[in-house]
Amino acid sequence: MSFEKVIESAIQEAIAQGAFDNLPGAGKPLQINDQELMAGENWLGYKVLSNGGMVPEWLGLGHEIERDLQKLRQLESQHQSLIDLAVATGDWERNRMALEHAFRRYENHARSVRRKQDNYNLTAPGMRTERPAIWVEHHLERLREALQKSGCPFPG
Repeated sequence: MSFEKVIESAIQEAIAQGAFDNLPGAGKPLQINDQELMAGENWLGYKVLSNGGMVPEWLGLGHEIERDLQKLRQLESQHQSLIDLAVATGDWERNRMALEHAFRRYENHARSVRRKQDNYNLTAPGMRTERPAIWVEHHLERLREALQKSGCPFPG
């Protein structure tokens, strides 16, 4: 008897004995959380592993990347707020150091996110679970363009 048939037989016997009766959530759709969604087609395997306390490292990294991307958006917003302040006051020189510091923080964080994304894509189990990585230089250029459009007298 094949291994699959042994397993199927054991499952059918357990069903007949009522082992699966009255389980929590019986008859309801499965609830899938964000990390399970990140697992893509491997979501069920992830669910089984996480229920056993064995979350794959690449999925934990994916969750960390999501938090880092949110922080990156916050850093961009802070940079824009400093630009708005400089425009409102007309005092670019007084805000220059803060703008430069905000730009460096954004750049460092963006490069860190990109490294994590590259690591994620190297460790993910297949191409379907890989995620597009950010293009750091493009994002930095957007911050520089925001400075130029606002009338900033010094280079970004």
